[in-house]
Amino acid sequence: MTKSNKKEDLIHSLIPLSVSGEFNGDTVGYFYFQNDKKEADIKHNTLTEVEDLVKHKVFTGAAKSAYFIRGSYIEKHNLLVAGFGNKKNDSPEKARQTGAVVFNKLSAEKIKHFDIDVDGLAETLDQSDLMNYLTAFLEGFYLTSYTFEKHKSHPPKSAHKLESVTLVTESTKLKKTLEELVSHVLITVDCIFTTRDFSNEPSNFGTPEYFADEIKKLSKKYDLKCTVLDEAQARKEKMNLFLSVSAGSDREARVVILEYTPKGKGNKNSKTVSLVGKGVTFDSGGISLKPSMKMEDMKHDMTGAAAILGATLLASRLECPNKLVTILVFTENMPSGSATQPGNVITARNGKTVEIINTDAEGRLVLADALDLAQDYKPDVVLNAATLTGACSIALGKLASALFSNDDKLVGEIQNACAETHERLWQLPLYDDYFEDLKSHTADIANVANDSNGGTIRGAIFLKQFIREGQKWAHIDLANTAYDLGYLPYNPRKGASGAYVRTIAKFALDY
Repeated sequence: MTKSNKKEDLIHSLIPLSVSGEFNGDTVGYFYFQNDKKEADIKHNTLTEVEDLVKHKVFTGAAKSAYFIRGSYIEKHNLLVAGFGNKKNDSPEKARQTGAVVFNKLSAEKIKHFDIDVDGLAETLDQSDLMNYLTAFLEGFYLTSYTFEKHKSHPPKSAHKLESVTLVTESTKLKKTLEELVSHVLITVDCIFTTRDFSNEPSNFGTPEYFADEIKKLSKKYDLKCTVLDEAQARKEKMNLFLSVSAGSDREARVVILEYTPKGKGNKNSKTVSLVGKGVTFDSGGISLKPSMKMEDMKHDMTGAAAILGATLLASRLECPNKLVTILVFTENMPSGSATQPGNVITARNGKTVEIINTDAEGRLVLADALDLAQDYKPDVVLNAATLTGACSIALGKLASALFSNDDKLVGEIQNACAETHERLWQLPLYDDYFEDLKSHTADIANVANDSNGGTIRGAIFLKQFIREGQKWAHIDLANTAYDLGYLPYNPRKGASGAYVRTIAKFALDY
């Protein structure tokens, strides 16, 4: 069960969502599945308007479809019908995408108060499926409402007029479950919006110090223990790989450690889950300077840390039964006279020496020291997320991100979380043979091989060198899905997606 959703618990101003036994809005929404004849299954409703739409094949119940009739149904109500697709072939993800379509339709029609008929859906679904479909629909609906306009001198007026969304049911048995669902959805969306906000922040505002300070505020709000290390303290921790990345920057790096302890901490089944995120607030490539094309997108190179933060907030706010230790490493990668140079050798926190072949392979350096620090907490499992390699886009495009692990059972557990959230991860190999390419003539390890082959795997195999024997570990390379993921209608066309917040949080909750 989630914590109660009081308005002051939310970071963002979201459209109020509630449960009622009566239809009081200006628009009522009905939802239908598609039968095997590719027609809307309308057994649970006999509204003449809906029957006419189906009869004339205007509305078929197909996923991502919505039809609006103004001034229909009862005199004071408009009617909106939407489709969730075929139950046999389509998943709740289709309902999530339908949520985006419905939000945009209501916005276009300038609707203020939207009521959702729950009882009609309840006639065609068991309670578990009902909650899954409603949750997915509402996630898609609310995620579509996101905007990032804090730096505009004259922000445009909101495209939508929505003032309330209400789940309507006559069932007293359903009401309590729906109220818990409301809390869960709003908290989930709130945490994803936080991830999007962090990732979208321009790097002249979103500095390592800024993010550390913002996380301190969040930790107080949500009762998390927060420790921030500056560069002097990181140096005492011998985090030399991490510090080598910020050597060329005028802005100091920061390490943020968040700790969450569940209520009833004496529970013998409670595990310790460590989450680690890469937070390069701007990646110029350093001395190995990137091409200028789309370099502005390198503000998103801290999205691994943003996603891990969002997942940590979400899991803790949903009262995770496991202890969480989250380590977020924030730094800039800039060229200057003090910057780390190709050919330099740096000693990592774990004592291994690394030859820097390319300073643009910096994410693995900050993560290596962070992973070593995380293991000092003796976690049962370590999971890290990072926008690590551009090669991930070449390998997988935008439809899935890369997953690596040294434990097959752990892969299955993460994939189980993915199945529910529809945030796809594809396992790539982690054969030790790949390390042959990273052997250095000068040091223990080179940070890259000097060609472009297998870049995503080589990044993962580098990280594996910093995982201690017997430690369960997984690595998510989300470089290809961190931003500009607009093919999913509930994501912004431009900017941060907030992908994998739900998956990582669910993994932490269920582990």
